Amino acid sequence: MAIKFESLPVRALRRGRELAWDPTSIDFSQDRKDWTTLTPLEQEFLLSEVFGFLVGERGVAHDLAPLQQALRKERGRMEEEMYLTQQMYEESNHVEFFERWIAEVLPGKLGEDVPYPRGNASPFFKEILPGAMQRLNVDPSPEAQMRAAVIYHQIIEGVLAEVGYVIFYETLDTRGIMPGLRQGVRYIQQDESRHIAFGTYLAQRIMADDPAMEAVFDDEMENMRERAVHGTADYIAMFEERGETPFGLDREKFRKMGSDLFERRIRAVKKMGHVEV
Repeated sequence: MAIKFESLPVRALRRGRELAWDPTSIDFSQDRKDWTTLTPLEQEFLLSEVFGFLVGERGVAHDLAPLQQALRKERGRMEEEMYLTQQMYEESNHVEFFERWIAEVLPGKLGEDVPYPRGNASPFFKEILPGAMQRLNVDPSPEAQMRAAVIYHQIIEGVLAEVGYVIFYETLDTRGIMPGLRQGVRYIQQDESRHIAFGTYLAQRIMADDPAMEAVFDDEMENMRERAVHGTADYIAMFEERGETPFGLDREKFRKMGSDLFERRIRAVKKMGHVEV
């Protein structure tokens, strides 16, 4: 079967090639200097953001393949398989970027000279995402695909990561520090905007094939609502409970941002046939 060259997955694939970037091209020399200007609280919070993204990118690089395999079993999904191949490559780039930042900016080895950030591992990467993706190995049904795409493309990338980008920009742009980290984060956000577009397309396509899948989409979004909306705000609250607010961040602002992004993801998927790369 011929490839549909103007399908969203293939257009996103071409756009990804045009915007490809190399993590090794980013200079962290100023970041190393800027690290020493931060207070211990600010260092801990910034490291928690970087480490949280690293854990997330590693989790996705590990866990995304079953979705591609589920599409392969259906046959006739070549464009979608092709795009997921590029997405996994980009996730590997993101892993390398954050690993390099940690190795080249911190004054010592993470976990030995520099303590790991406090707090519990995110249930999204410890349990929820791997559980949904691994289910596809035994159940490649459209319902299982929908639930996996909701958790990854709509919640992890479409809500949690988007809030995380704003935290990076508000803490670093306003001071003009960490240029290497800021540059890489912008590249990653650019990549993941295409991932979100693909995930929206995929959810819409699954619903178009079987309208009963809209109820599955609604159910899984509702299952994720509480964690998606409150996750970042609850982490900021952990610092507030110690009597300190890193970088003057407003917990309620980020809770509202999570809520707004969550509702935006629902509207985007329900707006059938209108997805931009």
